[in-house]
This record gives sequence, C-alpha cells and structure tokens, in this order.
Amino acid sequence: MTKLIFLEGVFGVGKSTMAKKMCEDLRSEGKNAKTYVEFDYTNPIDFYCVAYYTAEEYETLCLEYPQYENTIQTNTVHAGNARLIHYFNEDTPLFEEPLLSEFMEREFCYNPRNPVSLEDYSEAYVAVWKNYVASIRDDMDYIIFDGSLLHHPINDMIRNYSATKEQVLMHIQKLLDSLGKTEYELYYLQTADIATQLHIAYHNRGQNQPDDSAIAFWEKRYTYDCFVLSHIDSGYCSYDVTNKWNDVEQEIVKELL
Repeated sequence: MTKLIFLEGVFGVGKSTMAKKMCEDLRSEGKNAKTYVEFDYTNPIDFYCVAYYTAEEYETLCLEYPQYENTIQTNTVHAGNARLIHYFNEDTPLFEEPLLSEFMEREFCYNPRNPVSLEDYSEAYVAVWKNYVASIRDDMDYIIFDGSLLHHPINDMIRNYSATKEQVLMHIQKLLDSLGKTEYELYYLQTADIATQLHIAYHNRGQNQPDDSAIAFWEKRYTYDCFVLSHIDSGYCSYDVTNKWNDVEQEIVKELL
C-alpha cells in the first residue's frame, strides 16, 4: 500500500534537499519511491502558475481559443467546479500571447493579481486532493511531498487572504480528511533559530540577505505551523535539524523501512 510522506518546515530548512535524498535512499533499499519538490510542474496536489476558471468560464475559453483547445485540455486539472490550467513549466511558458497574459491575470495561488474567494480556493484544493487519492497507483511504496500540506497552502492563505490561524487550520484539516484511509506520515523540520537559518539559506542560494520583514514573516509562519500541528486530528514527528541534517534524514528513512 502506498504511503504519502509530507516534509514540512519554514523556508530554507532543507525540505527539498531532504525529499530528494530520502527518495534516493528508499530506492536504494528496493522501494518504489517518488518525490515532488517545490515548483514541480507535475505535482498533482500543489500548484504554481496555474489559472483558475469556473467550469462555465472554461467552456467559453475553449470556444474563444479553438486553436489551443487541445493544449488547454492537456494542461487542465478538474477540481469540482474549478478548472485549473497550468500555463508554465518551471520558467517555460506553455502558451503564447495573448492567452498567456490572460492566464496570468487568473493566477490561482502564486501571488495572484485577482484572488478567488477563500472558499473557492479551499474547495478547489480539497477536490484536487480527493481526485489524487483516487488515482494513486498500487505499485508505489512512498510518495514524498515537499511543503505541499503546510508550507505552500499556508503561505497562500496568509499572503492572499490574511487568513487567521483558525481558517488555516480548517483548510489543512479538510486536506487531511480528503485522504480518507490513505496512509501518510508528517515530518516537521525546524532549527534552533529561524533568523540564523534564513541567513544561511539566502546565502547558499546566492540571494541578498533577508531583511527584517522577511524574518518577521517566517517567524509568524512558524507560529501558524505550530498552531496547526497542535490541533490537527493526526500525529506528526518534529525534528530539529540544526547541525544534524544528515542524521535526521537517516533516522526518518530508517523509521519508514
């Protein structure tokens, strides 16, 4: 039976790197494992550069752009009454102008110019998760997700909707409920000092050092994570990865095996 693995934690804690390393180690032990890291175009439950349309608006779109209808349909995820259209693959646009600009105006969650309502956002995400659970292949042992449960959704809800902790908790619990009987593990990675970790992460990525507002945001994000983790109806494991990242990765893999 397939087990879903959710790796969570604030920016720069090493989620993506650990997700890839865990996948490699599990495969070396003969397990069929797959991972989805940040900005992965193929991630079935997490989105960036995706346009939101209602079912009715989607029908009109296809009629207005018949020359792109096949490409539109290929890149569309059906989520209840919502139609989510991928329009970028990493840095590569999937459509030409003027359609590309229209999709950017309808961005669903990644810094949207015209956000849909919080209710529509949550309904679409829950529908996506339910559809994904129904599609999971029996031949997979582990599917590892980098930040898809807490990290990206909570960022969206704070930045786009100024959501309260209670609203965020309600959304995350709905996502977990949508998994039904699917087995999963939730691992939360943290460090002793968020500000120090951010400075290290920005340096390693060749970015300018974080300013006070960036540090304040991620410290706030951490309080949201802690609130959600303390209230969800399922267990989780928390690991301090300060100066022992490799040890934590090996411990998690050993636990899974």
